[in-house]
Parts: sequence; structure tokens; C-alpha cells
Amino acid sequence: MFQGNLNLYQNTQITGCGYSENLYARQYNAAISHFRSTLAKGKVFRLKRRVLRRPQFLYDLDNLKSELSLRGSCYSGIQVVPISSIIGSEGRVADFDMEFHPISETSRQRWINMAIVYLSRLPLPPIELIQVGDAYFVRDGHHRVSVSRAFGQIAMDAEVTTWKAQPPFPWQAGTLPERSYTMKGLDLSV
Repeated sequence: MFQGNLNLYQNTQITGCGYSENLYARQYNAAISHFRSTLAKGKVFRLKRRVLRRPQFLYDLDNLKSELSLRGSCYSGIQVVPISSIIGSEGRVADFDMEFHPISETSRQRWINMAIVYLSRLPLPPIELIQVGDAYFVRDGHHRVSVSRAFGQIAMDAEVTTWKAQPPFPWQAGTLPERSYTMKGLDLSV
């Protein structure tokens, strides 16, 4: 019954290279490397955003709900969504920053497991998103978004629920107050 299944721990012949290597070990090492790199990039990203006084962390949909004038919701089905349009989360804002870099080592093992699945090219279920205006908030699939973004993917399959709300939205640039910051003679207008 279980014959013919791929064993990730077995040595496999890499076609055209003439040597054997453990496929799982290669994928695990690549995943660890990507995690460390993404964690470091996140620290630099958050430092830059802090200096520029721009949002560093994901918008929390639970906190924004009171500011939205909701008129209902509907199921919009499975869609291909640009990852850059995902700006927030429904309750998991402490784990990832605005670019979905992991914030701490606590998500390391789950992130690495998702990266191994990504490198294995195994199919994953669509992430679950809530759409408000032209922005998306993750309900389920934070690690999948983070890993996909770290590997350069620009869009993902998502099961979308649309919340109907009246603009302007708190995250839109036009609704934020105009601010001007200077740093060593540079004018950094927001």
C-alpha cells in the first residue's frame, strides 16, 4: 500500500550531477538560510520604517473594525491576489511586520516547515483573506504569505471574503495627516 511513496530522508540521485545527496537535508538547509535572511531583512526594514515614522507592523483588522462603516460582507470565492496588497491581519499582528518578515524566532519551526513544502513544490490550500476596499487582511495563512514573499512570489491563491465598507479607510495615504520629517538636511515628506 505504501510502496512507491517518496521518502524525504532517503538519499536521492540528482540528475546530471553524478552524486547522491539527501533531498530533505538540502531543502531544510535552504529553508533555515532563507529564514535567517528574512529575519535579518525584517530588522533592517523595521528600523528604516521607524526612522521614517511609517507603519512597521501589519494593520490589525480587529482594532480597525470599529473605524470601518461596515455595510455587510459576501463570499468572493478563490482569487489570485497580489501579495503586495496584503497589509494586515485578523489578530496575528505581533508575528510579522508590514512586509511579512517574521519578527522573532518563535515562528522559526513553522516558517521552516512551510519553506520546505514550498521548495518541494507541494500544493497548499489557498490562504484565507478578508478584502476591505483594495486591501487584504490575512485570516489564515500568515506563514504561507511570509514564505512566498521571501521566495519572491508576487501573487497567491486566496479564498476571499469581501467586507463592504465606506471609504476613506485608515490605511489609505490620503487619509493620513501630512507630515514632513527632516534628517541630516534631507526632507522626507510623508
